[in-house]
Amino acid sequence: MKRAIIFVVAAVVLVGLAAATRSLRQRVSETAADLKLINGDTGDVMASATYQRFAVRREAVHDMQAALLHVAHAESVWVADSGRPTTRLTLQEIAMDPNKVRLSVWILRDRWVATAGSFVGNTTMSCMITAMLDTVTWRYHAGQPVCAEASFDDTVFALFPPPPAPVPKDPAREPQAPADPLRAPRHHRDWGPVNNRPPVMPYIVKNACEGEGCAGSGTWAACIDVAALREKRLGAPVVFTVQGGEKFTALTIDIHVEAPGLVVFRHPMSNRSDEGNEVDSIAFTPADTLYLLNSHGEGYLVWWFRGQAGEGYQFWRDIDANEVTKYPADTAVLVRRPKTTHWVHARNAAGQEGWIVFDYQKMATGGYMDELERCLHPAKR
Repeated sequence: MKRAIIFVVAAVVLVGLAAATRSLRQRVSETAADLKLINGDTGDVMASATYQRFAVRREAVHDMQAALLHVAHAESVWVADSGRPTTRLTLQEIAMDPNKVRLSVWILRDRWVATAGSFVGNTTMSCMITAMLDTVTWRYHAGQPVCAEASFDDTVFALFPPPPAPVPKDPAREPQAPADPLRAPRHHRDWGPVNNRPPVMPYIVKNACEGEGCAGSGTWAACIDVAALREKRLGAPVVFTVQGGEKFTALTIDIHVEAPGLVVFRHPMSNRSDEGNEVDSIAFTPADTLYLLNSHGEGYLVWWFRGQAGEGYQFWRDIDANEVTKYPADTAVLVRRPKTTHWVHARNAAGQEGWIVFDYQKMATGGYMDELERCLHPAKR
């Protein structure tokens, strides 16, 4: 009897184990089938739809990372050419699709930062790349793009605005627009070997007229008594004196540069060339000194570089010598302004002629920015 009971119990256990094994095998088989469907991305299960949704986001992240790496390369080329980063990059330089990616570039004191957003799939992912300035070598070193689930506001620093909504067009009537030309490589004039010998002083500019409000020759007025000298030399004999409140005639103005201004360079750079005149940009090195001579006004001036006179626009910060250390990241540094004397060839009412040193506090030129009335006495106006 006991043996019969044992055999029955054993049979029940074996039947239960067989049923459990069969159920487990069935579940494993179903799970493997689901995984196969998901990996195959057939769209037959809900998990596959989720995979598709995140696939769009992954593609957007890939496009943003690629665009930021192109920005890093383009900035590196620009810095090598001009000495500083820029926010004005072109689509050709970055090789990106503006309908998919939007970019922003910030230039900070010790770094530049580029951020990227996506127009694809309504993703909230954004990516960023940072290039730090090495204060030893004065080079920017870009890291790798970093992406996160975030949003950012680039309405101020937007490099490329959002693309406009497409407008249906008739291909048969719409002319084909020519492809945007690639920016030609910049060319620099050959200024010869390094030569930091300054020009012979004084550097004299005859019959000059500086600035937008320059009056040049014509009727001037003395605010106080002004002595006219026999020659352009301080201490020369006095020919006549113009009394304060009286008019006189300015014939010409000669500028004598007694000491040139000095601009030096912390690392290689190129200045911005004049518009439409690419060949006149200059490739500077830390071995060069740029000597500043006379100004034409509005930031346009004459300088001396490698033994030759040239002209161009100011590309350095206009600061005093004691402020130089406040701007350690500046490539071009003004360490001294030009020291000049403006000699006015003058004639009085009696027909006598002589040379007067120009001083704004002592005379008025009669130009539209400097009326004679500020110096004339009421009875002589």
